[in-house]
Amino acid sequence: MLYKVVRPLKRKTPFEQWWGGLPLEVREKYDLAFARRCFRAGHLIGARPGKMRYRFRAGKIQVSVWAANAKDAAKEAVNELDFRFAKAGKRPPQNGWKLIPIRDDA
Repeated sequence: MLYKVVRPLKRKTPFEQWWGGLPLEVREKYDLAFARRCFRAGHLIGARPGKMRYRFRAGKIQVSVWAANAKDAAKEAVNELDFRFAKAGKRPPQNGWKLIPIRDDA
């Protein structure tokens, strides 16, 4: 028996949908790589409304989290560090994590 091989339809990525929806003049004006960077930046901000990115350092380890305020960000950073250590089979420090905020523009 011969079976007809059916290939699944290729679904468009969100970027391709957005790019295809723009007017032709805009698509001709901008470079595709630049458009991808703009789309990614807008998607990151739009996906987390009301939250900001916070970065912390604990020893040599850096962790980046999205939170509404610095207090919640510190809690999320501690959770992330605990998760990373548990995944590696290590124990977190007994005295807790000493988090040092890192500025993005530094």
